[in-house]
Amino acid sequence: MTNAVSDAVKCDACDELHLPSVGAPSAIDNGWWLPYETFGYYSGFTDNLEVMMMSDDLLKSWSMCHACIVKFLDTFPLLAKSIERGAHPSPYDDKPCCSYAWSIAPNGETVFASGSEWIPRTEKSGG
Repeated sequence: MTNAVSDAVKCDACDELHLPSVGAPSAIDNGWWLPYETFGYYSGFTDNLEVMMMSDDLLKSWSMCHACIVKFLDTFPLLAKSIERGAHPSPYDDKPCCSYAWSIAPNGETVFASGSEWIPRTEKSGG
């Protein structure tokens, strides 16, 4: 993976460029890719039949970066409850990147984020 701007993926929520995911080069590393057609149904708030018939130049999915996902989950606590702690890996630093991260401590122990601290896996509690 290179750090070239041409490889970067734009977050549709904040318009910032981010490194692509190793597993999905068109997606943001530690981000979300949300296909618009799965947000609707016939007679729902968004009717996905209309979405499927849209022209190819219209946005049919959103990409969100890590920071925007955390803001999104903070805004909608019900959704945050469905995302368990330890949802994604994070480098082991003094403080976790967010309350959904996990890491490997220098002693080899798996740790989970709890507020601004790492806690041992045995103390893991839900979102």
